[in-house]
Amino acid sequence: MWRASSGMVLLAALAGGAQGADGVIVFGVIDIFAAHIRADGAVSVARLDASGLLASRIGVRGQEDLGDGYRASFMLEAGLDGDKGAQPDSNRLFNRQAWVGLSGAPGELRVGRQNTPHFYMNGKFDAFTSATQASGWNNLFGPAPRADNSISYIAPRMGRWLLQGMLARGATGGGTPLPSLADNQSTHWTAEYDAPGAYFGANYQTVKRTGLPYMARRSAMGASWNFTPAWTLYGAAGRETRSDDSQRDWVYSSSLRYRCAGLCSFSLGWAAFHDRLHGAGHGDARQWSAMAQQRLSTRTTLYAALAHLCQYGQRNSFALLGAGVVAPDAQIRSPLPGGNLRGVQLGILHVF
Repeated sequence: MWRASSGMVLLAALAGGAQGADGVIVFGVIDIFAAHIRADGAVSVARLDASGLLASRIGVRGQEDLGDGYRASFMLEAGLDGDKGAQPDSNRLFNRQAWVGLSGAPGELRVGRQNTPHFYMNGKFDAFTSATQASGWNNLFGPAPRADNSISYIAPRMGRWLLQGMLARGATGGGTPLPSLADNQSTHWTAEYDAPGAYFGANYQTVKRTGLPYMARRSAMGASWNFTPAWTLYGAAGRETRSDDSQRDWVYSSSLRYRCAGLCSFSLGWAAFHDRLHGAGHGDARQWSAMAQQRLSTRTTLYAALAHLCQYGQRNSFALLGAGVVAPDAQIRSPLPGGNLRGVQLGILHVF
């Protein structure tokens, strides 16, 4: 199946290189792109940024065989703004992951700062692997990608099913670390089904934060189907609500990928955001997108993306992002209620 981008497949292979034997490996990603973005009511912007198709990073991963089928493992992974060599999160050195775990016949237990279960499955929901400006699913939907002070459990595979759960106390995503109190609690639950030519995944998460008068609840499900060796169809739906009724919206995504006979692929997609509330800051959104990828080698990929994001009503909060575009000056938004955005993106990705 061609569900993940070539870069993601390569990164998974490299990051998992220590799985078969004891040892430590160093791995990483350098992803830099040029973008031109036009936002209604603002001057058009042309700039270089990092992390369009995959988030730039450097990491260390290792494991030790403990005998009787048990292993200890760890991950230290630091994000990188490759365009200027800076940390994308000034609050954390290893802002992406920093955990230690034990695995065996009963499953795997990990403790530390980790990617959420939703993050692992998110890239399987659309033809853009939830990355580049072309991914409307990524631009319009915002579940927490990782969490501090977390404990996760990955159950042993049951046939084609995989179940995961995570409990965390602290900050989700980036930002200032929060005290590990019950008022900074998040829960994450995921079920996945993977078969030749087909995939289905579902996720549910709740997030509470000190000082906020609500609990956020997010759920998502998505699927893909290889209906020919070259063509893959993707679909996803997500819902976000808050306990104080200040947010009630749905997100839908549909996309299609064509894999050429060589090392290239083309993707087309549509995504829609439906806001059930009205008033200042509220409104719907739609995005139409296209993307092309060309692998130059087993480690280097070129990519190009086009995106047109339309906002309606009083909505002007969305931006054309990427896999890990977190710098505020890179998140170009329209100052006008209902303002549209159009973007072009050309990038190069190298994994090591």
